[in-house]
Amino acid sequence: MATIGMHFGHDAGAALTDADGYRVIEAERRLGLRHVCGGNGDFPRAAAEWLAELRERAASPVTGIAVADWYTPMCQVLPPALVELVNEDARWTATGGTGLADAVTRVIKPLDWPPAKGFGDITLTAVRHHYAHAALAYYTSGARKALVLALDGTANYAECGMVCLGDGDQLTPVMSFTNRTGPRFGLVYEALARRVHGSQFDTGKLLGLTATGECDASLLPVLRAMLVPQSARRASPDLFEPLDEDRLTGTALRYADTWWEYDPHSGGYLDAGLADSSDDDVVHSFGSVFPDEIRTADGRTTAVGTSPDERVCRDLAATLQTAVERDLTRLATGISRRFPSYTTLCYAGGCALNITANSRLAECGQFTRVSIPTCCDDSGIALGAALAAADPADRPALLNGSRSTPLAYAGPPLEGLDTADGDDVAPDGGLARRLAGLGLSLYRPADDEEFLQSVADLLAVRRCVAWLEGGLETGPRALGHRSLLVSAHWSGARRYVSQTIKRREWFRPVAPICPEEVAEQYFTGPLDHTETMLFAVRVRPDRARQLAEARHIDGTARLQTVRRDAQPLLHGLCHAVAARTELPVLINTSANGGGRPILNHLDEALELLTETELDAVVLPERRLIIE
Repeated sequence: MATIGMHFGHDAGAALTDADGYRVIEAERRLGLRHVCGGNGDFPRAAAEWLAELRERAASPVTGIAVADWYTPMCQVLPPALVELVNEDARWTATGGTGLADAVTRVIKPLDWPPAKGFGDITLTAVRHHYAHAALAYYTSGARKALVLALDGTANYAECGMVCLGDGDQLTPVMSFTNRTGPRFGLVYEALARRVHGSQFDTGKLLGLTATGECDASLLPVLRAMLVPQSARRASPDLFEPLDEDRLTGTALRYADTWWEYDPHSGGYLDAGLADSSDDDVVHSFGSVFPDEIRTADGRTTAVGTSPDERVCRDLAATLQTAVERDLTRLATGISRRFPSYTTLCYAGGCALNITANSRLAECGQFTRVSIPTCCDDSGIALGAALAAADPADRPALLNGSRSTPLAYAGPPLEGLDTADGDDVAPDGGLARRLAGLGLSLYRPADDEEFLQSVADLLAVRRCVAWLEGGLETGPRALGHRSLLVSAHWSGARRYVSQTIKRREWFRPVAPICPEEVAEQYFTGPLDHTETMLFAVRVRPDRARQLAEARHIDGTARLQTVRRDAQPLLHGLCHAVAARTELPVLINTSANGGGRPILNHLDEALELLTETELDAVVLPERRLIIE
């Protein structure tokens, strides 16, 4: 049987799981609006179409629909029973103790919910937001026993995280975290991102900015007290490191005209004032507003800027990143020591997109493996909800290890290219005529070898190509299916692809792609975790000059390693380029224009080709090169 999942909050979408695999539909890529939620005007009609599409693609009848409980009141397609559950059932809002296990999934009635009518007799299940994150991380990892951690900005009830234990087909919640007590990794990161870059969704930009600043030792304890107040640190010293009170006494935060002094009782700043406030007020106060000024224990005051070009913003970003890495590592290792028989860590939630912090977890020595799904942020909530509610037989059978998971490319194939025969690409074929009307040419090499040599020729002479292959990636990373590629061998390559073509900020990193078997010649770090660009590695010092275009300012790289058996054409392309440039490393970034979702339609690719400095669109499965 098959189960469909739906998510109505930001990064909304729908997904399917059955014994044959996964199908993931991310709303932003269908509606062309980043981080779209269920309150978008086009969402109700589109959601009905997605449900019908997934039902049609299912290998077996759909017997269940799971809906995540994170929602927007503006959404017109919410099940009424879900609204009632979240707003009125106090048991569902339990955040710990014995009540948590009963508040992560709940069968609800599909009455008065139009989307359910087309499915006949189905089971409708509500799934708690962070439990959906945890289910995604565990059930797609291939592990049969794992410690599972979910951390993000916030969900309902000010909840910001959950810990579960995965044993076989069972996933049992054992801990819940709230933004009232921390850890507020996601919220504080979002607040500074909003301050510096203008949006809570700019945390990725803020992470890139961290490499351009330096950690300020006097600001560090203040930011750590914002993340986790001393009261929580004292209560659970095995999870949160208590801070030196001498470095906090006299510190304060200014919001507008009000200074909030450090409060020794709560061990924080806003904490005492928000003790009796609503959950929404707590989330807003920590996640939407970053202090205007910070006073440190030595009496120095630091005015917080509002631009990535300001040194103070860069140093604050670097300091906050240091604080997050220290406290996250302490938290994860502390949880692991409470449950010592679980040596694999499955990790999800928006915080799991912090690749440098992820590397700290991989290299801390506490875990034999750290597994993070590609759609670890809210784009994977729909699938997580489906996996949480599905019968074990409805989950694809996975071997141990990430190399067996089909999740990374579980999105739909490229749209807009008719499944026509070879005549379509002939001089008088439909596609050829269409391209000629745009002033573009079409070339089809005779075989894969000639195709790879032709694309390598373009890259070797400093051209940039859009490489569009197979199913769309799930999550925010382009992993060689919807990628812009340029060779890393020439000076200016990074600027060309990132700033000239995509018009991105100067401090944004690009990502190298390298064949797995030669990666250790160029990089160091957790190279056994580098298939999906969710961990940072370091460029070898003796390769720093050669890889100047592919590494970040701090010498790290968001590496993707590729294997011949998994991605034979992309793997072969790396070696074909190396035959010309003596470097088997390509620079990769997502195929999209500035501020737009990753593309998944040929028309969008052609628009990028005709309206930017992009040099070619290549379709490996068709052996087509469009210039």
